[in-house]
Amino acid sequence: MGKGIIILFYLILLPISLLLLLAWIVTFIGWRKHTPVFILLSIWAFFILLTGILWISEPFFRPMILTQHDIYGTYVIDKDRFPGKQADWQHENFRFTITENDELIFESLIYSNKWKVDTVALSYSTGYYDSDKKEYCNRKLRIHSDSSNHHIIRDK
Repeated sequence: MGKGIIILFYLILLPISLLLLLAWIVTFIGWRKHTPVFILLSIWAFFILLTGILWISEPFFRPMILTQHDIYGTYVIDKDRFPGKQADWQHENFRFTITENDELIFESLIYSNKWKVDTVALSYSTGYYDSDKKEYCNRKLRIHSDSSNHHIIRDK
């Protein structure tokens, strides 16, 4: 938000303000009219309101920064967020866990309460270094599996 507001201020708002101020002086001396001042105040009120709205809403538009520790856990389909038969079937038949030991444990239902468990190694891309969090962020997962694993997690 910073540079755009500064450019707007110096290239557009200041020259217009100076012109309206000069027009107000001329019209006030000649005809005792205050119209340019009202226009000037309206423009500045709009500018201040717009700046406030952008300043308040800026955190909502920042990209999410994920660390490696943020992805550890168990993942299943959220049936509330993705309703329907397909989501119900996936929820009942698949789940996976990412552990701190750089492993992906993929579980698939073979038949009633009999789960097949595939454990594969993971590695992470470099990502970028975040000096605030003092670690690499937004790293991508690389799955290292062979052709004997389930087709969902098979390395091509």
